[in-house]
This record gives sequence, C-alpha cells and structure tokens, in this order.
Amino acid sequence: MKSIILEIPEYITPHLKLPPKRAEQFLMEELVLRLYDQGIISSFHGATLLNMDRISFEYTLAKNKIPIHCTPDEVEQDLKNLEILT
Repeated sequence: MKSIILEIPEYITPHLKLPPKRAEQFLMEELVLRLYDQGIISSFHGATLLNMDRISFEYTLAKNKIPIHCTPDEVEQDLKNLEILT
C-alpha cells in the first residue's frame, strides 16, 4: 500500500480552533488514537506514527482514557518482566 496523505484545505485551516504550530501534531495524534482505539493499527504502529516509544504511547493512551489492547498472556508476561526488574 502506498503512503496516504491527508490534506485540509487552506480555507478551513484558519477556522481550526488550534494554534497553527500545534495543529498538525494535534490532528495526527487524534487520528492515531482513534485508529488504535478502533483496532485498526497496533500500539507499535501508533507509537511509530507519533515518533514515541511504547511507554510514551501507552501514557498518551491512558491520558486520553483509551484502553491498551492486549491479551491476558501479554499482561502476564509484562508482570513477570516487572518482577524480574524489581
């Protein structure tokens, strides 16, 4: 699949209630969070699209009240990894 470029026309951008310097990042974050929440992309791809590490992405999910999608086995493995580290 080719890259997808989304464009917001110039006549709409002045009406966005966002600071111009923050608009692109804000809109990208909103898109990625909705795609992740709907199960369309993985946390890896979400973090990659937002130039974040996994922990930062998961923090962003929590801040936006979006549950992390994982299986019980993945949670169990994460808990085991935490026990090893502590």
